Amino acid sequence: MTETTKKLTTTPAFKQAPVRGPAPYLLSDLILIPTTVPEIIQRTWTNNMEEWAKGVPLDQYHAREQHLAATDFSSEQRLITWILVPRPDADVTPAYAASGTGAGAGVGKEEVRLKVGGGFDPMNVSGENLERILGAVETYERPGMVARVGNKLVEDVSSMSVASVYVPSKYRHHGYGKLMMKLLWEQMETKNIAFTFLYSDLGPDFYGDFGWTARLSTQIVIPTTFTLPAPPTARTRGSVRHTILQPVSTDAQLQELVDQDALLVRQDLEKRLAVALATFESQETETERFVAVTPEIRAIQWLYARAWFNASVIFSKNYNPATIESSLKYGVRVPGSNNNQFVLWHHDFTDDNLFILRWRLDSSSPTKEGEDLDAIASAFAEAAQEEAKKWKLSKVVFWNGDEALASLLGLKVQVRKDSIPSLGLLNTPYPGHTPARLEWVLNQKYSWC
Repeated sequence: MTETTKKLTTTPAFKQAPVRGPAPYLLSDLILIPTTVPEIIQRTWTNNMEEWAKGVPLDQYHAREQHLAATDFSSEQRLITWILVPRPDADVTPAYAASGTGAGAGVGKEEVRLKVGGGFDPMNVSGENLERILGAVETYERPGMVARVGNKLVEDVSSMSVASVYVPSKYRHHGYGKLMMKLLWEQMETKNIAFTFLYSDLGPDFYGDFGWTARLSTQIVIPTTFTLPAPPTARTRGSVRHTILQPVSTDAQLQELVDQDALLVRQDLEKRLAVALATFESQETETERFVAVTPEIRAIQWLYARAWFNASVIFSKNYNPATIESSLKYGVRVPGSNNNQFVLWHHDFTDDNLFILRWRLDSSSPTKEGEDLDAIASAFAEAAQEEAKKWKLSKVVFWNGDEALASLLGLKVQVRKDSIPSLGLLNTPYPGHTPARLEWVLNQKYSWC
């Protein structure tokens, strides 16, 4: 990690001290509403800077969010910003008004009441009104697939990912975050959404009360300082043949891979469904479901846009802006493998990781003479490690990589305690832990946002 990176990750732009005291508003006076007003959305970014900016100046932080909001992934109302606010006819609690909370020294109680009192006007962008934003959350509508034993089909559905869940520190410990998630679930159930997912930094249980239950949360970490073992001897010839990899550099190449990946995911769900039908035993089995977030190019491009902005603007001292666009690749693939063997990655300059987004190694793909899947897997790992070194990132991180791969690389599978994937079914009597057999297929980093 460079000195510039260290400075950015350890020196926050600002940090508001937590405020304790009476609740500003009663829970019964709060509503969750969507907003498209730019100034209101920008205020939600300013609010969550206290946790996520990691030293990035306000202008750059806002510019990055605007850059991401302009991508295809965020277009056509796929991205919705929700805000938790008091009803228009609400007012602060008498205890809060009397306490003087939020005011500077020498400000009278009536002035405090005028500053923070009253309900929220969804079109008013004054400072007083924006102060009434008690929490915010973003949702992205995304394509998904569901296979259910009961109807014997793989269906194309809409799913909804939840991101940027945030309550400003001065408004915490009053139940606002819990209320916001409860209201969000209710809002999503009014839409044609089959399932929803998020990544919890609040442990495995917090979101379970509202419908999102924790799923597999492991990772394989390859430090750039780690010496990977030599590629395995090819099983067919008894000699090692170097695996040739081709960079995935263009949108056209990426589109081919993502389209094929989505097709293979559908085939995977069909196979799982067939196995479940063959072992059909009871009414409980009929509720068994397999779900997957459909791979799509817009999601990968959104992550690329994030990496490009961070490298070009926020961490520009570490890299040559003139070469970033031509050097920043989507990943690598095996030529001539029918697009069935590839790895896609994401350069996370903020947290110093190269994340594996998708790792596709299909045993049905044709391989060149002298190659086997272990050799290709080793080549993928080596390519990812070299990519991390190239961009001065300290490690490669692969979410939910399997034990066999970890063993091949001489590493261990680790339990992850942050960004815990959590899944919920909407408009069903089984939103949480039941049915017991609700499987999230392809639970990897590509679905994160």
